[in-house]
Amino acid sequence: MSTLLIATANPAKLSEFKEILEPLVDQLVTLGDLKITEKPIEDGETFAENSLLKANFYWQKTNLPTLADDGGLEVDALGGRPGVHSRVIDGKRLSDQELRDWILQKLRGIPEKRRTAKLKTVVTLRVSNDKNFQKEMSIDGLVRASDLPIDPGYPYRSVFFLPVFNKFFVELTPEEHDRVNHRKKALIELIPYITQYL
Repeated sequence: MSTLLIATANPAKLSEFKEILEPLVDQLVTLGDLKITEKPIEDGETFAENSLLKANFYWQKTNLPTLADDGGLEVDALGGRPGVHSRVIDGKRLSDQELRDWILQKLRGIPEKRRTAKLKTVVTLRVSNDKNFQKEMSIDGLVRASDLPIDPGYPYRSVFFLPVFNKFFVELTPEEHDRVNHRKKALIELIPYITQYL
């Protein structure tokens, strides 16, 4: 019987992953199911490194094929920041509101056409000691000031503008979000490996 560990405690991600994976895998387990509370130190320099680090950490703890992801916002005018440091800025852990204020302050005076940015994610599947697979996907947009409510845990969604919809990310309908869902697209790209190795 095939078993896959989804290595996230984020309920929204779990729901997304389960929707796609339940028809493909005999048994899906979560960190909560296994009573795992330990977390790896995410000291990678890229989303890909951190995603692999998480997958390896939980695979080693459970010896189960493991799926993990990492992602965040990269702003071109800020040299790719905040990037992997999306929660801790200059050594200080910031609140959602502080993070939104920080990025808008950093971009003050920069014309909108230069505020291009990507929401990026990397999903990693670790299936054995010597086999892991990664897929990276992103959403293109711009960073704009707004007074929209902050989506808890996702502070940049209220300032990430998608020209394709003429809306901020936080304003997307479920159908629109599904159309651009980069994490879902990355996971779908991994399906051939999941069906082959599990």
